[in-house]
Amino acid sequence: MKIGQVVGGLVKSAERNTGVVAWLRGEPRPPKGGFDLEGEKFIDWGWICVNLPKGRLRALEIGSGKSPIIPAMLALGYEVTAIDLSQDVASVFSGMAFHNADFLQLELREGFDVVVLCSVVEHIGLFGRYNSSDDPNGDLNAMRKVLKLLNPEGLLFLTVPVGKDVIHRPWHRVYGRERLKELLDGFEVVQSRFVLKEPWGPWHPGEESAALAVGPDIQRYALGEFILRKKKPS
Repeated sequence: MKIGQVVGGLVKSAERNTGVVAWLRGEPRPPKGGFDLEGEKFIDWGWICVNLPKGRLRALEIGSGKSPIIPAMLALGYEVTAIDLSQDVASVFSGMAFHNADFLQLELREGFDVVVLCSVVEHIGLFGRYNSSDDPNGDLNAMRKVLKLLNPEGLLFLTVPVGKDVIHRPWHRVYGRERLKELLDGFEVVQSRFVLKEPWGPWHPGEESAALAVGPDIQRYALGEFILRKKKPS
């Protein structure tokens, strides 16, 4: 085994037990033993990128960070707007509009064809991480705002932690049968996928019922990935 692999293993072990790396980054320390969520973002990013519709569309990514979804949308010819409170993605990508702002406080022109909320909505309104202000319904308020911003045929790409309903402050919410129903109110599901994680092992696609039965476990959860559009008036 190479020295780099040994050192990397020791660093990961130390981080699981102490959370010092997160603390040095200015984030709250994870629980003892650490989070067992490695690869979560890659799973979500990949699924969204391969499902993006083609065309010269107007798109919004909320809580973008330095997301690979942005260059994928730019390569498709989208007119892209990105919003983030903690990372300035404009230092990495050009050809887009960037707002270093709180999505709930920002005025935006309606009529987006594509909106992306990738592993973001579960943090909105939980004070202590990602510069979020405290709002117990911040996630629901964000979804209601997205509903207004979307075109009638526009698509929302949403990925969230799923399992049994729980809030692990200040880190994230996990959406079970009750809160997930509230979160998706006003939308219809065009496409969905659920992904589960073997403890300290790989992710694999699974059934919705199995995903919603996970936990409550502070170290890991399942993933719910959704393509949504506005419900049509009955």
